[in-house]
Amino acid sequence: MAADDPDSAVPTGAAPTGATPADAAPTGAPPPPKLVDELFMAATFFALGVTVAVALVESGTSAAVILVASIVVYSATSTLAFLAVDDAGGSTLAGVISGWLVASRFGILAVSLKGRLQVGRAEQVAAALQALDPNVGLMMQQPDPAVARRTYWRITAVLVGGWVGGTIAGLVAGEFLGDTRRIGFDVVFPAALLAIIAPLLRRRDGLASAIGGVALCLALFPVAPAGVPIVASALAAVAVALSGGRTGLTPTPGGAR
Repeated sequence: MAADDPDSAVPTGAAPTGATPADAAPTGAPPPPKLVDELFMAATFFALGVTVAVALVESGTSAAVILVASIVVYSATSTLAFLAVDDAGGSTLAGVISGWLVASRFGILAVSLKGRLQVGRAEQVAAALQALDPNVGLMMQQPDPAVARRTYWRITAVLVGGWVGGTIAGLVAGEFLGDTRRIGFDVVFPAALLAIIAPLLRRRDGLASAIGGVALCLALFPVAPAGVPIVASALAAVAVALSGGRTGLTPTPGGAR
């Protein structure tokens, strides 16, 4: 290296003279969500809250139970999975298992917080109970622990506010809408699930799992009791995914990580 190079005396790994820390070690981390992003997420969860509340009102569930469930269960897809099985005449057990399968991802999300959310035990427990796809995903993008913590709780407040507000609105609207199938509420559940799994369908193993699960579900649908095809197809999808891992299936280019 030339002796008159101004950077030649800079130790390896150190920033050149006059450089800022950001110049020396760019993180590439995206900025925290903007207000417009938060409003969009709140509107999405508001719509889900309305949908679930209306569906529960139509099924004859009391307002008190709906409000408690919106806070305790806190999962639109799990509630709608249970209602889908129940409306089809399936057993309570099949409905509960269907809802549990849909909600199982929340346990994985909660576990992922441990290494990233550097807080006390009580706050870790509280955060784990609120672990959802948006707040965990956005928090994981922030390398700075303080920013990650603020992002997590801010997005959590946005999601909870939209969800509870939508539940209350749905309780009111459910008394006047009548048959919700006439206005397309019955497509919300499959649309929500498709939105969740869409990134995984870009992976070869994810796509193989989906095809295997759908094939088994369609085969069992005409002969098995309501709810059983959903549970069986989920188990088949897991088996295909595990088999794919052993046979060397790899993600497609640009697939989810």
